[in-house]
Amino acid sequence: MRKLVSIWTVLPKGQQLFLVALATFIVIPFVVLLFLQIYNAYHLTQLGNDIAIKENEWKIAAARLNANVDPESLKSPANQFAYKLMEVHDDMVAERRVIVTIQQPLGEKKLKSGKTFTDDQLLNAASEKINDMGEAECAAMLETLAGSCTVMSATGRALGTNAYEYQLQLAFAEKSKLGTVDPTMSYEFLVTKSSPGKAATSSRVYFEKAGGLRQRIYQDVADTCAAMRKKSGNCSITALSVASKLDRGTPMVRVSASAAYASLVRASEVTASTR
Repeated sequence: MRKLVSIWTVLPKGQQLFLVALATFIVIPFVVLLFLQIYNAYHLTQLGNDIAIKENEWKIAAARLNANVDPESLKSPANQFAYKLMEVHDDMVAERRVIVTIQQPLGEKKLKSGKTFTDDQLLNAASEKINDMGEAECAAMLETLAGSCTVMSATGRALGTNAYEYQLQLAFAEKSKLGTVDPTMSYEFLVTKSSPGKAATSSRVYFEKAGGLRQRIYQDVADTCAAMRKKSGNCSITALSVASKLDRGTPMVRVSASAAYASLVRASEVTASTR
């Protein structure tokens, strides 16, 4: 180091300035760029390792669910959740539930008999029916697709000054069994979504008839799963929502619904041969 300093001190001023400029504009930027390349390469390697670890994690999770099922069909968290529900098909679990939204007019403030009601009285009358609404909806499900049903939650709220909305969440287990699954076969796990009850949801109806339409939807869901069970050997309903919503300013409602069905379908010969 001392030798370098002594050499530096004997160099002419011009050479010193040249060397300083060379270091400033060439050597130092080169060293910095080299460091950045090494740093980026290191982090890219770490990122690649993290991706590989995550790739293996979902494959391990899929294998734990069922080693005979194509792991790609169990890759998404949504499909893994649906598969876990299918595994406990015969049990009533909180995660398997139907979500029901029911909107109704609050009622007339003045009856033909001359009796009148205040806004608070109409709201209280509507809120007093919350639990009964949940129990009635469970009863409709028990007549169609459910072997058991319980009200998980039931809430209500005013919609403006003329309507009321009930929000119900009902846990249920199906009447029908899952079906057959051969433990020696290779399968693909499928989640099929649909909008059930086309006939019931095609037009608007008077709000008091909406309960009958919802029951028809529950029957349609049960029939759809039965048809899938006949074709694939098994089926389980993993999600269901039904809504009866008022057309603003009228006593008429439109009913909508969505459902999801899980099933194990035998893998094709090509898929089976690659596993």
